Amino acid sequence: MTKITVFMSLWILFFSLMILGCAEKKTDELLIKEQIDALQEAIETNDRGQFMDVIDVEYSDQLNSDRKSLQRMLMGFFLRYQAISVYVSATQINIQKIRADAQSQVVLTGGKHLIPDNARHYEVHSCWKKVSDEWLLSCLEWQ
Repeated sequence: MTKITVFMSLWILFFSLMILGCAEKKTDELLIKEQIDALQEAIETNDRGQFMDVIDVEYSDQLNSDRKSLQRMLMGFFLRYQAISVYVSATQINIQKIRADAQSQVVLTGGKHLIPDNARHYEVHSCWKKVSDEWLLSCLEWQ
């Protein structure tokens, strides 16, 4: 190998290591926000499977629903409202190791057609549990 080839190989290796070293590791807060976004997208696209992928096996809520009850309720919601929009704002997250609490302002709109015929605002408290480096929704309360 020529000196130029060796030099170029070392330069490419160095540059690659620099890029990998600069890659930003996602924080737990960002991972939870991404899960909230995934729930929002799943509701808006009526994707029950994607929604349930974010729900912990020990899920519970203020209606004493478990994971299966939530799934049935979601199916009914999707049948009733074919056009659903979810707006989430002001999310504050408090993390304690493998548990986290999030407070959000949520507006849900729904209707049988493009224009919503129902809209509601909720203050939502969600509990999150870290399972195998993934944050899952474990409880939900709303007002």
